Amino acid sequence: MQKRAFTLIELLVVIAIIAILAAILFPVFAQAREKARQTQCLSNCRQLAIATQAYAQDYDETFLTLWFYVNNDYLRNPLYQRYSHFLWAPLLMPYLKNKEVFRCSNGPTSPPLFQGGPPEDNYIVNLGYNEYIFRGVEIQGLGNPTFARLSSFQAELTQIALIADSALGGWFHNWGNHDGPRLPIRGEHPQWGMHRLKCANGYWGAEGNFGECKYRHTDGGVNIVYCDGHAQFMPGKRIRGGIDMPCESPVVDPRKPMCP
Repeated sequence: MQKRAFTLIELLVVIAIIAILAAILFPVFAQAREKARQTQCLSNCRQLAIATQAYAQDYDETFLTLWFYVNNDYLRNPLYQRYSHFLWAPLLMPYLKNKEVFRCSNGPTSPPLFQGGPPEDNYIVNLGYNEYIFRGVEIQGLGNPTFARLSSFQAELTQIALIADSALGGWFHNWGNHDGPRLPIRGEHPQWGMHRLKCANGYWGAEGNFGECKYRHTDGGVNIVYCDGHAQFMPGKRIRGGIDMPCESPVVDPRKPMCP
């Protein structure tokens, strides 16, 4: 008995079905891959949370801070001269023993924003440390960032970001509107300043009359280590505030309240 071959119409129908399935499944696979990367990045943050708490316990309940960061003294510090703005990473290494925890798989790796240090001890860092806490002794009204001192402000330790996805692998701040191209970000308040968090893969270019905002995670969400020692993912729509705004979410300047 002779087998009947597929007709051209039947082949086209099969191809169309495959194309439809691919169009449905490929975005699902992409979302799953992104979720896996986000989860791995959050896992790294949880390890960093443990390390920062251990560091604080060893230093009289004081968070890692550059006590020499006064009147630009840090520029003369040998550690800064070797590691530049990445120096918080080697300071935490005795509590980690693994450089990979400073990386996020969907973050950039190019120097000088995300890679630095001497050739024999190079770091790739996609996360930043809170600059307010780093340089607390230099900021009027902030002081040495101990647990007790940070607990005295309006924001709770559970709301103050210590480490987070960042557009600079050294430290993050809340004045992105005064940094880079200084253009408003599409969809954000004109005084919004949380660029280094939400635009973690870069905000240095321009898109017409707006500044660019390259998300690292879905919709600009961010993995954050908080001062109380927990790590959590914050969706991009919840990232609000800045140096020129009355509240923040998450809190970057410990002297400000959390946005409701």
